[in-house]
Amino acid sequence: MQLVPIGIFHTPYRTKDEAPRQGRHSEVVAYIEIFEKYLEGLKDIEEAKYLIILYWAHQAKRDILLTKTPFSDVPKGVFACRSPNRPNPILLDVAELVDRKGNVLVVKGIDAIDGSPILDIKPFYPEIDVPEEILFSSVVRKESET
Repeated sequence: MQLVPIGIFHTPYRTKDEAPRQGRHSEVVAYIEIFEKYLEGLKDIEEAKYLIILYWAHQAKRDILLTKTPFSDVPKGVFACRSPNRPNPILLDVAELVDRKGNVLVVKGIDAIDGSPILDIKPFYPEIDVPEEILFSSVVRKESET
């Protein structure tokens, strides 16, 4: 398996401590510079209001499998939470596309650290990306079986 960065994040966050816990809580503008080789892949990207950004958490710890979350003191497995520390630190933000300036995407809703490599970009479509039961309900977690 080989991953190849298609671009790089330019954000005001230099460390994990400076970044918001979740990108969607941020109104800070960030920039995604797409490398020239992949510029053609941006054709028609302006048609999307929101983008799914997959990126590499280059400052993450890769040897952690259990972690505490902000919601509990009981450790959870990294595959059961949203920690950036994981064996393959591929992270995801759903960002608002504010503008495109050539090979640069101007976005909001980012928690990435400056210099994070961009792995992929996809348009976000609620009718595809959000399960139907969630579109019409506030339930997002499994109900306890009794």
